[in-house]
Amino acid sequence: MESFNYFNYFTEIEEYFWRKRGAHLLVSPLDWAILETWQKAGIPIGAVLKGIDRAFESWARSRRAAGGRQLKSLAYCVDAVLDAAAEMAEAAAGSGPEVKSSRASAEPFSREELRKYLERNAGRLRAAGGCWEIAREGRRRGWCGIGGAV
Repeated sequence: MESFNYFNYFTEIEEYFWRKRGAHLLVSPLDWAILETWQKAGIPIGAVLKGIDRAFESWARSRRAAGGRQLKSLAYCVDAVLDAAAEMAEAAAGSGPEVKSSRASAEPFSREELRKYLERNAGRLRAAGGCWEIAREGRRRGWCGIGGAV
């Protein structure tokens, strides 16, 4: 996992939760423990924010929200965040880790070396193909020295 600012992870999620809740109330110690669990599990901020959005959408459809009650804890968001993290991991399956390089990577082979390599092997393939034509016509049987050509 890439290094990130520990403080930013917590404050960004906390502020997002405040905005969604519509009140600037202190986050409880339980909520901080939940945030720390997500951080230690390596759940990206994007997955956490997406999960919080889903939890608020679910809350809005529930009877509790119809009674005027507000969502007050991140504990209600845990399942939605874990689902969003699993979806992000599944979507990223097969993709390698993001590589950040400060310098442009040099080509392992020069273009001239690649050109010579391809021309040499194309010539060998043409020579091997000629041997097969001779063998197919019945004038000569066998590989016609293909082992030496390739």
